[in-house]
Amino acid sequence: MEQEILKVFLANQWLTIPIFIVLVIGITLFWFGGLMAALTALGNNRWGWGLPSIILGPITGFPYSLIYKEATYPKSLMIKGLLFLLAGLVLSLIAWAIA
Repeated sequence: MEQEILKVFLANQWLTIPIFIVLVIGITLFWFGGLMAALTALGNNRWGWGLPSIILGPITGFPYSLIYKEATYPKSLMIKGLLFLLAGLVLSLIAWAIA
């Protein structure tokens, strides 16, 4: 199975490289939003949210940004990152179906 996936994506690099770029942008926005949520939590003296978010990033940053209204910028970054991740995954499934 893994060999087939590699063969398809290596044979169609014109699809693979843009999809990979979209996925990397999504991961970057998602993690940067998590770190911004950590800074926002620490700036508002919410140590219980801020310290774990430094290590765990969006795992704890996303729930924090959904609960507290002061974290609208980190929330927007993480939502955009999730959209890019989902778009990259959908594009990779489409590429798999085409090839």
